Amino acid sequence: MNITPFKGKLNALDIILLLLANGKTMGRTMMQNQVFLEYKEILSDYSDDLLYHPDKYGPFSELVEDSLKYLRNQGLIKVINRGEGHQTYILTEEGKRKAEEISKKLPDDLKNTLRNQKISWDEWDTKGILRYVCRKYPEYVANVEDSELKWE
Repeated sequence: MNITPFKGKLNALDIILLLLANGKTMGRTMMQNQVFLEYKEILSDYSDDLLYHPDKYGPFSELVEDSLKYLRNQGLIKVINRGEGHQTYILTEEGKRKAEEISKKLPDDLKNTLRNQKISWDEWDTKGILRYVCRKYPEYVANVEDSELKWE
């Protein structure tokens, strides 16, 4: 077991690569919410602030959005358009290598947590992850339009 403590801070690029190292993410809303949960629930002690704020589809970060564009332009992720506003995000071979470099710096228990949580989040549809985020982090969803997602 790797017991070396992680030194340094992860940035938005690192966090996205770590997320996608554990599987594709389908949809822009799902991407924002999965990165948000990865940051808030797993990596907050290891990362820079991702500058999330409330938006109509839950927490949103321009930093994450810009980082996704950068990763795509650098050839580290591929974005497959599935129709009007629906995208699937996957790592390229170069992205997998970069994600592995980042992952090697993390303790094994943290890597296992990331893998297990990604599996769990992938079982939810977009409404399910939004419902969870709305209820656990209401300060980030003040602008959510769907009242069904909030506590009544």
